[in-house]
Parts: sequence; structure tokens; C-alpha cells
Amino acid sequence: MLKLQYRIFLAFLLFVLFPIIVLGAVSYHLSSLTLKKNIVEQTLRTLKAVDLNLASSFSSVDSFSDYVISSQEIHDFLKYNDKSFVKEFYSKRQALAGIMYGYSKVDDYILYSVTGNVYHFKNSRVLPYAKLQSTSFFRDMIQQKGRPVWLGPTENRSIVLNNKLFFTQGRVVKDLNTLENIGYLVINIKLEMLDRIYQDVRHSNSEELIINEQGKILYSFNHNHIGHTIPIRDLPQIVSGEEGALLNNWYGKKCLITFYPSRVDSFSNSKLILLSIKPWDDLSSEIDYIRNITIFIVISGVVFATLFNVIYLKRILSFLKEFVWNMRRVENGDLTVRMNHFKFFELEHLSLGFNKMIERIEKLLEEIKSEQERKREAEFRVLQQQINPHFLYNTLESINSLAALNGQREISNMTINLGKLLRISINGAYEVKVEDEIRHVMSYLEIQKIRYNNRFMFEIDVDEQLKDYFVLKLILQPLVENALYHAFDQERTDGWIRIKGRISHNQGCFYVEDNGKGMSNVVLNELQMESVSRKMKSKNRGHGISNVQERLKLFYGNQYGLMICSMENKGTIIKVSFPLYNKGG
Repeated sequence: MLKLQYRIFLAFLLFVLFPIIVLGAVSYHLSSLTLKKNIVEQTLRTLKAVDLNLASSFSSVDSFSDYVISSQEIHDFLKYNDKSFVKEFYSKRQALAGIMYGYSKVDDYILYSVTGNVYHFKNSRVLPYAKLQSTSFFRDMIQQKGRPVWLGPTENRSIVLNNKLFFTQGRVVKDLNTLENIGYLVINIKLEMLDRIYQDVRHSNSEELIINEQGKILYSFNHNHIGHTIPIRDLPQIVSGEEGALLNNWYGKKCLITFYPSRVDSFSNSKLILLSIKPWDDLSSEIDYIRNITIFIVISGVVFATLFNVIYLKRILSFLKEFVWNMRRVENGDLTVRMNHFKFFELEHLSLGFNKMIERIEKLLEEIKSEQERKREAEFRVLQQQINPHFLYNTLESINSLAALNGQREISNMTINLGKLLRISINGAYEVKVEDEIRHVMSYLEIQKIRYNNRFMFEIDVDEQLKDYFVLKLILQPLVENALYHAFDQERTDGWIRIKGRISHNQGCFYVEDNGKGMSNVVLNELQMESVSRKMKSKNRGHGISNVQERLKLFYGNQYGLMICSMENKGTIIKVSFPLYNKGG
């Protein structure tokens, strides 16, 4: 066990310093949560603004392609395969086409006719019509029936035959009169369209990304990241369709990742998610001050606790050590000890109180010794006046001898049995062995058998292993007496009483059975109720039974006692239960 001074010091650490540490930790945690919440809200507002710009940019490309696929000259070119129509188209709408081309960052657009002819602005390699038909991109265009189909920079590798990164849009061109498919338009959009949007919102230490539902990066201001899968284990939460933020590792560095599902619905194959990734160390610098203050308070508390222990506690502990030492001497009987004087007023007051208490104890002990001496003298005088039971036993032996000399065998037997009864009754112990209790009731039955002129028989059957256990004395004799007085009529000569002793379920049990006239239901119900024991006594019926029941329950507990089974003219069985003791109480 720790010494008292260490326990006090430990208590100071637990009840003073520990709450300070917890308070600092909670403050630090709440500050982090508040800072994170504010940063997340600000970042989400930025991502929403970026998403609006993205939607506007993609919508402008959609408008441009709407203009192209609805042009009559393009329709004539696709239906009749005459390039002069295209030239006329550009000559008539050169100004508008230049504006759309410059704004939307169109790198090239390609026209495919259903007959397999291909036309595009640049002389770069383009995918043949036959191979285009075998792509899922082509099938999506057919399925969308003229609506735009978009592919990201990593999803259009089978469409774009060079190493440049583009967003690709494809649409079916339909005849305005018959709505039949007459060709296909494929437009490649430069990444500068998105660079221009992100260059105003990005920071040198952050990453802004656009990913699809599979976690693949479709766009990053750092184009080297495009095509990679984000190394984040909580991807399902990010692509769940809900906005939010989480702390996770980004290339081995703890970062705050804010995600926002884009409202741009031009990508039919996958939804877009906007990400903003910022290093947490850069964001949490504002709460370092709180952390430093907490550390300072804790260190100051430790220093204060040490000084408190050295300056103040040592004096108190010195007093306590002397106090405990003197108390132990008092416990050992030494009442000559006295406490010394101390400088502290409270300690001096306790010392004086201890000394006065010892002096008072000395006086009380002297008074108790004197009183005990007087008490012993009084008890001795009482004992001298008590009747010596041996005189009574000797007298009974004399009566027994005279009866035997005069041939009075019945008187002799009654005298012997009465002596046995008196020996157990006068015994001061509460419990006797089962064999002694059986011997007592046998003596009683032998006396009553002579008294009743052998009008009844009795039988006793007790397990040998039960005889060495102890039981509350004088519990069988009242039950047998009750049977003799109430069960048999005076003229009856065939009565019998049977007593059995058994061990059942780790309990001792006696069964007292007779073939008398039994009990009525009214009497039986009253006897079974603990609350009517006094009523039974007042009616002079069942006095012995109630007495035994009360004594058993008082001595052993309510789980033990009597159980009575009886029917009128069918006899009575009384079960007595008691705990098994291997020695007397």
C-alpha cells in the first residue's frame, strides 16, 4: 500500500491536475472541431461557386454543339458529302464560330457521316468511323438520341489518338425533317477551360480535383494527377452523393478532404465529385496557442504540487505518523502515551484532544474494573443460591431403587425416563444431537405409554447418518404430546405414532405420523398461517405445534419449520425441516 504522503500527492494530481488536463484537451478538441467546421463551410462555398462555373462552361460547349448539329449546311454536308457546304457554313458564320471556339477552348471537332466519311479542322489523326462504331461511346451517343455524351480525359483514350488530355463530347446529328441519324459530331475540349476556373481558387499547398464515382481523377490543376485513383480509404463516403468533409491521409500526410457532388449532369456514365484537399497542419496552426497554454498550466501545477508537498504536507504527515504510532500503542494497552506540541493551531488542538481522550479512557477503565468486580460478586451470590440439579438426579435414583426393591417396575421405568427427560431439559444449550432428541422423545413416550395403560404403540426409524447432526432441542416431544391429547379418544386402544428421521435435499427432516382423528380444514388452515399462532394459543389448540414452529423459524430462518398434512378420520403427518449442522450451536 502507498504511503499517505504519496496518496495525498496522487490525489492532488488526480483531482486538480487531471481536470486541468481534461479541460485543456476538451478545449483543444472543440477548437479543432470549430476550426474544421468553419474551414469546411468556407471550402464548400468555394466548391459550389466552382461547380456553377463548371456548369456554365460545359453548358457553353453544349450550346456550341447545338448550333453545329442544327446547321443546315452541316446537314447538307453529311447527307450529300459535299465539302463546299462546310466552307459556306464557315464563311457565313465565321464571326460567331470564332467567338465560340475561343471561349470554349475547342481543340477540334470531327464530323462522321453514316456513310463513313470523316471531316475535321485539324490534320491530326482521328478515329475511323468503323472503329468508332465499336466503342461504348458510340453506343451511348445512339442511346442519348442527340443529347450530349461526355467523356473525361482518361475515359476517352480509345477516341483520342494522341497523348493530349481532352474532355470529349459526342452527339448524334439527326435530320430535322425525318429525325433519322445522318451523322455524328465529336468535339475535343482543352483542359484550359477548367484551368481558367481553378487558377483563382487554388492555393500552393492544396489540391483541387474532379473525380468520378470510381475514384479516378478526371481533372486536376496539376495535370500529372489525371488518370490516377485517389489513395483514400473512405472513398464510399466521398462518392455517396452527400457533401461533407473528413480527415484522412493524402500521400502520407494528414489532410482535410472536403467533397461536394457536382450538379453537372452532362456526364451520363458517372457523377462528378469536386474535391479540395488541404494539409491539416497548415489549418490547425491557430489552435497551437491553446495547446501551449494547456501544457504551461499542467507544468505549473506539477511544480506547485511538489512545493506543496515539500513545504506543507511534510508537517501534516509528521503529525499523522506520530498520531498513528500513539494510537497503536493505545491499542496495545499503553495508556501512558501523550502527543507532543505542534506549531499549527489545528494540529495543536488535535494533540490536546488526544491527550484528554487518553486520560478519560484511563478513568473509565478504572470505573469498569470496579463495576465488573462488583458484578462478579453478585453473580457468585446468585449461583450459590441456585438448586444443584445433581441433588434432583440423586433423588430420582433413590426413588427408582425403592421401586425396584418393591417390585414396582412401572414406577421404576417412569423414574428412569423422567430422569432422562430432565437431563436434556435442564441442559442450557439450544441444540442437541439428533440421537439425544430421539432419546428424549422415546423417554416421554415410554412414560405416556405407562400412563395410558398401553392404549397406543409407537415406532421410531431414524437414519444412522442423521443421528450425529445437531437440531433444536425439544421439538418432537410437543408434537407427540399434541397427538396424544387431540388425536386419540380415551376408549381407543389401536392408536400408533410413527417417527421417522431422514436427510433430503441437504436438509434434516422428521416425520411425525399418527392414525388419529385428524384435523378439519378450518383448523389446518389456521395452523398453516404464521400470523395466527397466537390465536391458536388463546384457543388452547395447537399450542405445542405453534411453539415449535415459532422456535424453528426464529432460530433457523423462515425457510425451515413445520408442514402439516391431515384429513378428518385419516390421521396426521407433520414434517419438521432443519439445517444440517455437524456440531452444536
